[in-house]
Amino acid sequence: RNRTNEHTVPNTPVNIDIDINLAQYNNLNFIGGWVYLSGGFNGIIVHRSTVDIFAAYDRQAPYQVADRCRVNVDSNNVTCSDDCSGSEWLLYDGQLVKGPASYPLRQYRTSFDGVRLNISN
Repeated sequence: RNRTNEHTVPNTPVNIDIDINLAQYNNLNFIGGWVYLSGGFNGIIVHRSTVDIFAAYDRQAPYQVADRCRVNVDSNNVTCSDDCSGSEWLLYDGQLVKGPASYPLRQYRTSFDGVRLNISN
């Protein structure tokens, strides 16, 4: 497979701390809920995978990074995709569902204490 159009998303320092009880993060109080945050290389998606597990990804599509294509959550709330290539990834673990991209989303570390969610790398 020719990967000349693909690049890894640049590693940008991230250290975000949010209180999920604040109104703007209300969706994170539900399993399967998600929000967009600013930060990272091109924004961040946070997804609540289980009661205790949150996943955070850079919104920069790992395909033709120079085009700065952003990943958006799909209406099914299970996948996200970029409009430039139509590639699709799972919100649960960031793995690729459909190409032409062949890399997973850039994932950030998360820790959760029941109220505060920290996102870092």
